[in-house]
Amino acid sequence: MTFEFYKIIHMAGLICLFFGFGGLLVATYSGVQLKTPARIMSFATHGIGLLLLLLGGFGMLAKMGIMAQLPGWALAKLIIWILMALGISLVKRKGYIGWPIAILLIVLGTTAAVLAINKPF
Repeated sequence: MTFEFYKIIHMAGLICLFFGFGGLLVATYSGVQLKTPARIMSFATHGIGLLLLLLGGFGMLAKMGIMAQLPGWALAKLIIWILMALGISLVKRKGYIGWPIAILLIVLGTTAAVLAINKPF
């Protein structure tokens, strides 16, 4: 598979991840109790997004030929991925505070993008 294919998979994962975050965050912030189908949709899109991000990210690293020794920026992105994975529980439990959590998630996503584009270390 090509590098571009993995990049598309990675972007689809990003869309799914933030779709899941957004659905749950807006519902929790507005005080709406999510019923089972909507709740499953939020958690499922979050999980599928995480899986696609990991698949696309490691696929691109393999295509770049740097899987043997991961560079610092890739390890930093992996840490951000773990924080994003844990972030759904923060949204579920503390989503009622709203904007601070939304800003935190946006900052984490933007930091991951900056690391991928600039590859600073």
